[in-house]
Amino acid sequence: MLLGLVIVPVSCEKAMEGELYRVYDEIMMDQIMEEIQLTEFLSLAEKGEMRGVLHAVGANTLFVPSNEAVEAYLREIGKTSVNDLTKEEAEAIVTYHLIRDTLPTADFVDGRLPSPNFQRKYLTTKTEAAGIRINRQALITTKDLRGGNGYLHIIDKVLSPPVESVADRIMNLPDSEYSFLKTLFTMSGLRDSLSIEKTDYWYTFFIQDNQSFEDAGILTVEDLLVQLRANTPAIEDDTQLIANYIAYHCTNSLNYVTDLLSLSSLQTLVPKQVIMFKRNLDVVLLNEVTQGQETEPGIPVDRASDYTDWSCSNGVIHKIDGNIQIINRTAYRVYWDICEQPEIMALKTFRKAGAKVSFAAGELSGITWGGKTDESVWYNCGGYSNVFDDKFQYVYGDYLRFRLSTTTMQWIEFKTPVLVEGKYKVWLCWRREHDVVVKTTFKQEGYDDQPLPFNVNLAEYMLNPEAEGSSHEQIEIEGWKQYNAKKFNSVVNAHLLGIISVETTGQHVLRFDVVSSAHSYEGSWDLIEFIPIDEDQLWPRVDIKGNWFYSDKPACEAWPPDCAPVTETE
Repeated sequence: MLLGLVIVPVSCEKAMEGELYRVYDEIMMDQIMEEIQLTEFLSLAEKGEMRGVLHAVGANTLFVPSNEAVEAYLREIGKTSVNDLTKEEAEAIVTYHLIRDTLPTADFVDGRLPSPNFQRKYLTTKTEAAGIRINRQALITTKDLRGGNGYLHIIDKVLSPPVESVADRIMNLPDSEYSFLKTLFTMSGLRDSLSIEKTDYWYTFFIQDNQSFEDAGILTVEDLLVQLRANTPAIEDDTQLIANYIAYHCTNSLNYVTDLLSLSSLQTLVPKQVIMFKRNLDVVLLNEVTQGQETEPGIPVDRASDYTDWSCSNGVIHKIDGNIQIINRTAYRVYWDICEQPEIMALKTFRKAGAKVSFAAGELSGITWGGKTDESVWYNCGGYSNVFDDKFQYVYGDYLRFRLSTTTMQWIEFKTPVLVEGKYKVWLCWRREHDVVVKTTFKQEGYDDQPLPFNVNLAEYMLNPEAEGSSHEQIEIEGWKQYNAKKFNSVVNAHLLGIISVETTGQHVLRFDVVSSAHSYEGSWDLIEFIPIDEDQLWPRVDIKGNWFYSDKPACEAWPPDCAPVTETE
């Protein structure tokens, strides 16, 4: 039996169903089905006038039900043969099984497949003891048959699109585990909205079971209302509090776990309220928030649950292991080490002395850049040493290097950490080197860009707060401050970029554009600080171990302690 690729010249072109298909003299999907006698599905393709697509040159994946599976499906719907179907019915079956992408099983991950089918719906996969299950309906019995226009996988049942809406699926959850959620969902008044089906209009809903409510101290509706009233005191109507609580569990977009792994936040159905996402290896955490040096633990998505990645006719649901609700947090200071990028933190050499790793454009999910030349961003870590170098006071001993100028990398954008709604002063912390001037813009989806007022020359030496007639308060007025806890040095800089207004809690974008340059600057950036405008901008400072130091603490306690001698190195 011939199932491999045979590359030969094009034989002809044919017009079919109003489109022009190139047809090659090599074995294609429909020919593979002929070879191995998958006659029933082939009959469906012919009835639906889809055989031309299955024979055309392309890059597709087809899940082919066995003859027995097609016959069983026809019996279920009261038909005796494929001939009893209309052309449209047969076409719908074939297009639901056909994906515009070449996907061997080695590329499958539990969750949705990376590309939609011909009906613009996503199929899901899950690895079980019995094998790989597609759409919770069919097992793959033969995998990875390679044809000239894609892959075939034989399955033991015909796949059917989901018929339950998100609202239906929630109400059909078992009472033994989800009775409390279902009560709240009914009270919320959102059932009709989440039953609506429109083209390209989707919902993602996060469900939580009775145990998650109990663990949060919520045994009755009144228990929940007590918490909601405390967390959102501006809303006095209990009915609205319940509606907002349920609406906060839902987004207006289609997001499987595969999508959540790369997201930072999603707008919920509650205006200006987002769910935040953080990835810890293959775990997705909701609403993990760090305030100062305290972290509010995130709520994990239960990837092992049958109800996670459950496709609905108008969206998808996921089970979470905990309780999420709106909490009106106040703006808080963020001292952000810009090396804390997911791909960098995954390195075995992360924050180990001697680490030096380059990343090309597109390899860092939280940083993008561009310009006239192909440039890289370098992660460097010098590590810690008992010998203190006052010109090497990078927090955690690591920093990013990249080449900015009007002729090389002309702009760079950073996805910020989670910022709570409010106004902040933004400070750039770096080691000065060459003459390049940058301007900064704060960007958040749905709002106008905010250009920051201070252009910064990265070659400037920091003003000396210890000079005669000067002080830390005086240089702050001029836009400078000492951010490191140990010792002032004029090349270890922190300069004010300006004030931003964060309209929605979540991750946003900070963009730097080159205004002018005398050199091709390769500089070292350490931190970006976001400090609420009504808080002290000078204290606390940070030592190279990441410890916060306040004004009542002596610098000799900053790491390394005991004020070890300074080495005379550049």
